[in-house]
Amino acid sequence: MSLGDSRRVWVAGLLVILCWTCAIASAVASEGEAPHSAGEDAQTGRSAELLARMAEAVRSLDYEGTLVYLHENRLEAMDLRHQVVDGEVHERLISLSGPIRAVVRAQERVMCVMPNGHPISVEQNGQSRFLETEGIDPDALVDNYEVRMLGAARIAGRDTDVVGIIPRDALRYGYRFHIDRETALPLKSDLIDQEQQPLEQLMFTSVAVRSPEGPAPESSGQPVRSAPATSAEGRWRFLEVPAGFELVMHDEMKQPGGSIIEHFMFTDRLSAYSIYIDQDMENGLEGAASIGAVHAAGRSLRGYQLIAVGEVPMQTVQQAVGGVRLKDAADSQ
Repeated sequence: MSLGDSRRVWVAGLLVILCWTCAIASAVASEGEAPHSAGEDAQTGRSAELLARMAEAVRSLDYEGTLVYLHENRLEAMDLRHQVVDGEVHERLISLSGPIRAVVRAQERVMCVMPNGHPISVEQNGQSRFLETEGIDPDALVDNYEVRMLGAARIAGRDTDVVGIIPRDALRYGYRFHIDRETALPLKSDLIDQEQQPLEQLMFTSVAVRSPEGPAPESSGQPVRSAPATSAEGRWRFLEVPAGFELVMHDEMKQPGGSIIEHFMFTDRLSAYSIYIDQDMENGLEGAASIGAVHAAGRSLRGYQLIAVGEVPMQTVQQAVGGVRLKDAADSQ
């Protein structure tokens, strides 16, 4: 993973990439939705079917369109292109308003051009994509979310069914997907809080969809949302983990100067946050930072820089980073 020469670039780049990739899986308030009924609330099988079709459509179809993204009273327009070439996914996201920004995903890397023109290149795990819908399993969400049908709506001139994934507490965000009846693509989605209020809003205003000419991409690896829980090994412990979240991944990322950043990922099977631990203290994050619905909290601990970041509420990342301990100092911190 190469995120530039300085720690400040690493922090800024991480937040930018998370913001852009998460934003495409989130966003736009639903005007004119049909009210749900008791019968629709019981249609868990229908919700699961639609979510599974949506994940497959996002992965395997060719599509291109213009999206509008509303957050913090700012409206942005973006162009998204997803293409399957010889079984490999190629994606491109370009801002059409405001500062020039672009994200390109192809093969094993993601390239992000920041507003100041600074390029960032990041290795990817083979699962992440701009419309991230992989691995959503309603049966695995019941403790922390309510999954139900929310009626129908018309988006970009196309009929959609609306599925809500509503958080049961304030430690996580949920989604409201408007799923195209013909192609199963999510044409509109809301990132919502516990009260179903939209935090970010995203919607296709125009879209063209077609089946790829060549073979469909093969699934590689396991989505984080369905990864088995694991336990922390080595020198780090995680106390007071936010309710419902489990550690599912630990890896190490080598920096250009030879230092190692340890990365731990936690998920509740829908939302996720990461904790990054680095011995490079220069320009580290102390306190809190936000970009839209992506929140980060950082602190130092015995010569290490700790940062928790994710598309979760601020209190979640603050609790997460506050519970990190060195094993040999767990009783004294």
